Amino acid sequence: MFGFSSTYSPLFLALIFAIAAAASWLFYRNTQVLKWKKILLICIKTFAIFILLALFIEPVISYITNNNNNLKSIVLIDVSRSSGIENRHDKISNIYNNYLSSKEDIFTFSTNIKQFNHKDSLVFNGAFTNISSAFRNIKENYPDNSYNSITLISDGIFNDGGNPLYEAEKFNVPFVIFPVGDTTEVNDVVIKNVLHNDKAFTGSSVKIRVIINVFKAGDGILQLKLLREGNEISTQQLHYLPSQNTYEAEFTVTENTPAKIHYSISAENIPGELTDKNNNNDFFITYIDNKINILVLSGGPGYDNEFTGSVLKRIGNYNITYKTQKSAGDFYEGPLDTKAFPELSAVFLLNFPVNVTSSPLFSEIVNAIKQFKIPVIFFAGKNTDYGKLSSLDDILPFTLNKPNSSENLFKLAPVSGIENGLQNVQGIGSTNDIFRNVSGIMPKPGSVTLATDKASGEPVLLSRITGMSRSAAFLAYGLWKWKLNSGNNSEKTLESLLLELINLTIEKEKRTRFKVYPVRDVFDYTENVKIAAEVYDENYNITRNAKVSGSLFRKDGSKAGELTFIPFENIFYASLENIPAGDYNIVCDAELNGTYLSKATNRVLIDTLNSEYLETRMKLELLKDIADKTGGVILNGDSVSNYPDLLINLKNKHNNVLLNNRYVRFNLWGNKYYLLLAILLFTVEWVLRKRNNIP
Repeated sequence: MFGFSSTYSPLFLALIFAIAAAASWLFYRNTQVLKWKKILLICIKTFAIFILLALFIEPVISYITNNNNNLKSIVLIDVSRSSGIENRHDKISNIYNNYLSSKEDIFTFSTNIKQFNHKDSLVFNGAFTNISSAFRNIKENYPDNSYNSITLISDGIFNDGGNPLYEAEKFNVPFVIFPVGDTTEVNDVVIKNVLHNDKAFTGSSVKIRVIINVFKAGDGILQLKLLREGNEISTQQLHYLPSQNTYEAEFTVTENTPAKIHYSISAENIPGELTDKNNNNDFFITYIDNKINILVLSGGPGYDNEFTGSVLKRIGNYNITYKTQKSAGDFYEGPLDTKAFPELSAVFLLNFPVNVTSSPLFSEIVNAIKQFKIPVIFFAGKNTDYGKLSSLDDILPFTLNKPNSSENLFKLAPVSGIENGLQNVQGIGSTNDIFRNVSGIMPKPGSVTLATDKASGEPVLLSRITGMSRSAAFLAYGLWKWKLNSGNNSEKTLESLLLELINLTIEKEKRTRFKVYPVRDVFDYTENVKIAAEVYDENYNITRNAKVSGSLFRKDGSKAGELTFIPFENIFYASLENIPAGDYNIVCDAELNGTYLSKATNRVLIDTLNSEYLETRMKLELLKDIADKTGGVILNGDSVSNYPDLLINLKNKHNNVLLNNRYVRFNLWGNKYYLLLAILLFTVEWVLRKRNNIP
């Protein structure tokens, strides 16, 4: 794009233009052509010469005027909450008061930067640290690169955005680093992470896995508590040792009523602990009505049908509808009711479709699955018709190169080390060999392979979740052979497998045409609270042709704020700022096509987040890398007092580099549009001269 910036004043531009005009006039002063043609040629040549002179003479003008002295020294001060650890903010304040001056452009940052007024006080209250974003903000604020050094005062700890080293290298100026903090471990207990399902079914056990770090605490016992809505419901004792830093604990909870429940994990303090602000973690689990409607379509009576059906019937909380193929369009249990499809949680295809299956019938089933976005679980069979099944190709997690190869026995091998895999399926790796008659199995993009053929490594059990569909597939049959292993509880293994695939595949929330949810369950009180809403039409297609309104309510029922929703890419968003810490209810209404649709509710917690205390040791290696890669320097100890002189030296060095670069390498490619314009003007002038026989 065209843009113009110059290191010299408009006076020199006027002088260059005058020189170009004089040279053009002298060139054409004795030319015998019509007056208007002479004026046109002089103008074209003037602008062409002006552009070339402006490009090539800039280094000389910069040298004469010494405009590089106007380049600024930028200072970035980290004011996130981690600066409060070990009184790091005192060191930062000391650097600011004793070594910085009004000559530098000073900014504070936690995520985005903020120009710092020398009359203001430094406030260390940022809930997150995004150093990369701060660097990008400087680039945006100084598009003309009018700086010769960047000073960073920070502990180097970031918990948002990417590694800042990549952004730092884009500046082509040295970074001066004031490292703040300590690299040695001190006594501290950190609730590092809490792993849990965001949604669960009522009546089912939910595991909560806690990752804890205990540093420099010696040998002792730590009390770990689980709280529900602020009330303690479970306690565990953790024995920590000097030789170990990381520990795990597990809690189990169950709820019998649908609701969104607030839980907290809390660890007691240990003697001499660095900070207790990282000893807790808040989270929510949404419990949903556990009645799951599953339609099982079987290609006909058989051992797998009987075995799988008997196991499904024993699993509680599932409303199973069986349809066993009798003839092309008929089922033993009666006709298929496609009007019930909107209420289905999943469609289970058990060796279905087969050759006898009516194509119109299967097309009707496929259309309903796609229209209502129903998850699909496919179990292969000996007689599966993969030609008909291909109409579900955009939903299923696999493609086949050889859909009907020879029948082979194989042993199932679960894939280890994958998230949301088969951790809860007991004994699946020790089951008897079963059959498969397909090969060339290729996982779709986004698919996860859960189990393979142990001999060939080819995928056999897969799942796939995309924004448009959810599915799982088991490309084997002969499950009745598992019963032949007397040393293995085959029915328990199959039950675990079915439960795992159903839980992986189905959408746990009941289908609704209006839902509202916070972008995060827990916000810091310094953040804007962001709420999202989705509206669906009668065909369950998401739409923005709706009106959404709502409010935020305190626990006592009083209103905390109005929510104004604005559509963005089919999702409605609302934002509230300056909301005090507390537990709030979200209540919203939706209208579609001028008619009231429904009400939706949710919860959000606003608190003081401890994200800045989950990592406490200064990242000195990162800060050193930034200094080394940019030709900068790390300042600490006695070298801090040299900062003012260092800035002067860096400025002079940078000016010399700039000047040398201008003399040695004119960056015409950086001005390619102007260069192309000059060439075009000279070309037009040459054509006009030739057409008018001007030598």
